[in-house]
Parts: sequence; C-alpha cells; structure tokens
Amino acid sequence: MIESTPSLLLGPAIRRDGVLARALGTAAAREGQDSPGFLASLRAGDSATHSAFRYALAQEFCRYVSDLGSTFRAVYVYGSTMDGRTRPSSDVDIIAWVGRKSDTAESLLLRLDRLLTQGYRTLTGCSSLRRLFDIHLVDDEDIELNRGYGAVVRSVWTAPVCLWRR
Repeated sequence: MIESTPSLLLGPAIRRDGVLARALGTAAAREGQDSPGFLASLRAGDSATHSAFRYALAQEFCRYVSDLGSTFRAVYVYGSTMDGRTRPSSDVDIIAWVGRKSDTAESLLLRLDRLLTQGYRTLTGCSSLRRLFDIHLVDDEDIELNRGYGAVVRSVWTAPVCLWRR
C-alpha cells in the first residue's frame, strides 16, 4: 500500500509536497504555464511538455537521492529527456554513481522507480509506460576503468548531464 511507504512520495492522490507535485509545479513554471494547463498538455501527449516534465522529475529524483546518504556520488541524465525526443511512454535515462554497488542501493532505486511510475501513470493517464526511469548503477571502479555505463559518464557522444554531485 502506497500510504505505508516510508518515503511518502505518493498517497492515494498526488501529494502537494511529493516528488510528482513538485516536478509538475517546476516544469509548469519553467514552461510559463499553470499546473492545470501543463497537466492538460501532458495528458494530451504533447512531446515538449513530456520532456519538460521528465527533466523536472529527474531533478526531483536527484533531490531525493541526495538525502539518502553518502552512498550516492552523482546522478546523470541523458537520452531523449535531454534532447527533446520524449514521448508519453519514454523513460528517463539515469546513471547513478555510487561508491560501491550494493543490492540495497539498487533495490532502493527500483522501489523509487516503481512508486514514481505508478504515480506518473495516475497523473498523466499513460498506462503504457512500463518504467519511468531506466536506472544504471555505476561505481568508482566502473568510472575508473571506463567500463559499461561508467564509460557513458565520460562520453563525448552521449554527453550525459550531471544533475547532482556530492
């Protein structure tokens, strides 16, 4: 049951102080709209609106992760969220850098994704979205050895944007 989650990201309705509500308000203000007008554009499937909202969600994701402790070093966003190719069913490509990979960190991020995906579906009416975030966990060794998604962090072709760094 969502109400019993310790993060209180969501309730039966979108919480005023929750991640989704803050992202909606931020994206709407950035686009010069009020929240109801912005939400109507989201529900209509407007690509630019979805891109703006996904970017604001990525920022809120970073804000949440930054409060989780020193395990997390940085969060990067790349892909369609950054270049305006977002569709209503697109995910947000995230690279989360941790000191050392652990099942706990991965499980926490997957739970956050599940909660936000459920809320996103409710908010936008987009039931075809499987996952809101496509999260790739990298650690210090991946970055140092330029391995896997650790190589993407330094890529000039993909050019991920660091939204938060400890």
